[in-house]
Amino acid sequence: MNDQAFQALEVLYDALAEELQRLQPVCRMSGACCRFEQAGHRLYVTALELEHLRARTGFAGADWSRVKEGACPFLDRGRCGVRTHRMLGCRVYYCDPAFQPRMSGLYEKYHERVKGIMRAHGLPYEYFDYLDRMRAEASHETNGA
Repeated sequence: MNDQAFQALEVLYDALAEELQRLQPVCRMSGACCRFEQAGHRLYVTALELEHLRARTGFAGADWSRVKEGACPFLDRGRCGVRTHRMLGCRVYYCDPAFQPRMSGLYEKYHERVKGIMRAHGLPYEYFDYLDRMRAEASHETNGA
């Protein structure tokens, strides 16, 4: 991955933040969105998003035992420990029932833009289940490989 692609992704995240500010969905900061299996939802991410997270955080603060519980390894005291660098799906997910009908369309709109960034930078399109990938990362980290 290259830093120009990461910078383009950050610009996209800023544009999404502006759009969300206008829509004003309610976030109760419960951390439910980070407990995937408990909440009954899945998070899919592109390789660009995950590599951006890795590049910007080094995965510092990851609690790899959380993935065994079906939760994000960056869940920290009920909150997102990597909020500034979180992925698109995390950014559009709100427990607010009034916002839920808009989530899918908003996600698709920005996901297409993420794919555009990947194409523009010659990056292959990879899209996968975040928790599955983090389980593989946890195995790698805990085995010292």
